Amino acid sequence: METKDKYRKKIQEQLARWKEELKELKQEAQEAGVEVMKNLPDQIKILEKKIEEGSAKLNELVDTNEEAFVALREGFDSAWKSLASGFSEAKEKFKWEKEEE
Repeated sequence: METKDKYRKKIQEQLARWKEELKELKQEAQEAGVEVMKNLPDQIKILEKKIEEGSAKLNELVDTNEEAFVALREGFDSAWKSLASGFSEAKEKFKWEKEEE
């Protein structure tokens, strides 16, 4: 089984990737022009919220001891999968809206 530290590092790496993806999407939107920028604030808010939720889950993890982590791991995994799915859906919606413009 993965240790709490390895799990925490994995979560931190994913959050860093999401932040980088969001930065890239913002840049693409600026390059795409005014029409895309109209819808950008809503999508950015959704993506930023997912990153914030992930950070909150990471803080919960950091605050647990190893025994509590083992007991709570399933809940963390479930919540993390939901966050990852939500981020992917929001990112795809942004790309789809951008292509329609």
